[in-house]
Amino acid sequence: LDHAQALAQMIRDCQDLELLAPIELSAVCFRYRTGDNAFHERLLKRLIRRGKVYISNATIRGNFALRACFVNHRTGDADVRAIIDEVLAAAKEV
Repeated sequence: LDHAQALAQMIRDCQDLELLAPIELSAVCFRYRTGDNAFHERLLKRLIRRGKVYISNATIRGNFALRACFVNHRTGDADVRAIIDEVLAAAKEV
């Protein structure tokens, strides 16, 4: 699996996360299952402050989405897993 598909599968396997759009290229749009858009904005800010992974955001059908996009050829499986771990950790801190 490529990194985007691997991340999408990890999100599907995590009860706390949900995919918000099909994976067509290298971008994966998802969110924590609970919380409003303001919560998700704070979550993204906290995630960036933690400094271990960097993702951006998008708006999908009115929902604030976390957006991971894979462009670095050095990205490895551990980097993909770190996205899940860091999002879950940051959510607990918001």
